[in-house]
Amino acid sequence: MALTLLTATAPPAAADRQSQGKPAINAIPDPTTASLEAPNGPLATANYTVPNPRGYGSGTVTYPTARGSYPSVVLMPGYQGTQQNLRWLAPRLASWGFVVINVGTNTLADDPASRGRQISAAGTQLLALGNSAGNPLSGKVNGTLGATGHSMGGGGVMAALRDDSRFRAGVPTAPYYPNQNFSAVTDPTFFMTCQSDAVAGGNSFAVPWYNSMSRAEKLYIEVPGDHLCPMTGYGNKAKQGKWIVSFFSLWLRADTRFGQFLCGPAREADKNNTSLVTRWMDTCQF
Repeated sequence: MALTLLTATAPPAAADRQSQGKPAINAIPDPTTASLEAPNGPLATANYTVPNPRGYGSGTVTYPTARGSYPSVVLMPGYQGTQQNLRWLAPRLASWGFVVINVGTNTLADDPASRGRQISAAGTQLLALGNSAGNPLSGKVNGTLGATGHSMGGGGVMAALRDDSRFRAGVPTAPYYPNQNFSAVTDPTFFMTCQSDAVAGGNSFAVPWYNSMSRAEKLYIEVPGDHLCPMTGYGNKAKQGKWIVSFFSLWLRADTRFGQFLCGPAREADKNNTSLVTRWMDTCQF
């Protein structure tokens, strides 16, 4: 399923999103390893608390204050998790040109199926806010949706990609969802797993899903650490952030400048560093 990556041309699967993403592309300078590994990107951001969440527990939106409309990303925590789980990622993504809703679930014990439905509900409300006057998100949301989640939240991301066609790319981290078949997922998917994960090890969940998704562009990166490695306060956030920002920039905004950090020469220092990456698989060139 490899696609030829051209610096001046959007990947075919993402070309229909090029016109929607132009405002964000124009506002963002060429990325570098140093800029992507910094805690925040080039755009100033602000936060907005969703006043009446519908279908999920709570939502904090982090968005670029620069003019233009942007793709949206839903963040979903894992079992017993809260917005704190992925709080590190919201400002990083927003400062690179995304409207990010960090979700709190209806209950701390919601299963992956419920988390998938809540991802869809948060996406629905975010799109509605972008199309409504009288809130700071008005006109900020361009209609393109992605999602990332941890553990059961990662399983929820897979469910959203499979069951909700509005979601165009996903990053499930240490994903957990027993007895599921995701071979029907065709959207670009980046699995990030933790080498010493005793809860949701890659060989039990992410790797079989990756192998079954024969029609999707895919990336799989395993890093050192236990099940908590994608969460706030754990793992190498400079590297994790660079990969996630690059993946969503490529697939939600058709910004091919970011492809080099996943498929081009700029990735080699990461991919070949065994203290940083313990397993790397992909369908490059995409």
